[in-house]
Amino acid sequence: MTATDPSVLSEVRPYELYDVRVLRRERLSPHLVRVTFGDVTLTDGDPWIADAGYDQRIKLIFPAPGCSLDEFPRGEDWFTVWRQLPDEERAAIRTYTLRQVRRSLGEFDVDMVDHGDSGPGSRFAGSAAVGDRLLVLGPNDAFEGDAGGLEFHREAAAGTHLLVGDETAIPAIWGICERLPQAARGLICVETADAADVVDLPCPPGLEVSWVRSAPARGELQTQVVGRWLAAHPELTHFVGPKSGDTTVYFDGAEDAYWETTTDQDPRFSVWIAGESSVVKSLRRVLVNEFEVPKSAVAFMGYWREGRAEN
Repeated sequence: MTATDPSVLSEVRPYELYDVRVLRRERLSPHLVRVTFGDVTLTDGDPWIADAGYDQRIKLIFPAPGCSLDEFPRGEDWFTVWRQLPDEERAAIRTYTLRQVRRSLGEFDVDMVDHGDSGPGSRFAGSAAVGDRLLVLGPNDAFEGDAGGLEFHREAAAGTHLLVGDETAIPAIWGICERLPQAARGLICVETADAADVVDLPCPPGLEVSWVRSAPARGELQTQVVGRWLAAHPELTHFVGPKSGDTTVYFDGAEDAYWETTTDQDPRFSVWIAGESSVVKSLRRVLVNEFEVPKSAVAFMGYWREGRAEN
């Protein structure tokens, strides 16, 4: 039986829970912290986190106050069991971008936003110490199928890109930039509250990078920059027809951030927008309604919602 035999694939789960500890912590900017996690017991035959690059999502699991991660459910139905736990016993689960994996060293990096005591992830970013323990739900490198968890349109890697985000999207944009071929072109527009949080993104020469402030109103300057760029490149919004393609809206309720991605990617133009949910939705209206950006190009992702402790 070969490794690609469907019966083999069915025995290997695309995602696994990994018990990890903090190995290092580095502050990249006033509000961006890189935490290196590892498993010193990892051997060559053990499953480990797959490195798909780009905007690969993982889940970090933080223990509830006064509770231990030893109590976290580990079976096939762990998520159902977790949801049924009392609020005071339920570990917090937050989504992050997997930055880099070094399997030979049994470690990986996660860049986290530190906004003080605003949520479990932010608290951890600001106070994590070597040896602190977390659980991670991440893609399994033993799984040979598509584990999912990426929204960037890899088919368009050598094409034209519009990458837009706030501080929470910097790790994903950074990961995307690292994988883009030198022929890639387009615009990257990142919004930050603090000019000191600007980082040097490893972009191909054909990508223009614009950093804007979130004051006086979140998303305002970003919308202006994106609008001017689209107005200067009308060919991008009409080469496949003004309303080409379909999308799927995954989340858009009172409790969930806005999340919409294409189901039919065109390889020539990619729009990737992530950040605060209402800003993402506002930018979506500008792009699709005003500039008629094809739906075959888009990925709109509300990473967080104003007023909710998502960090």
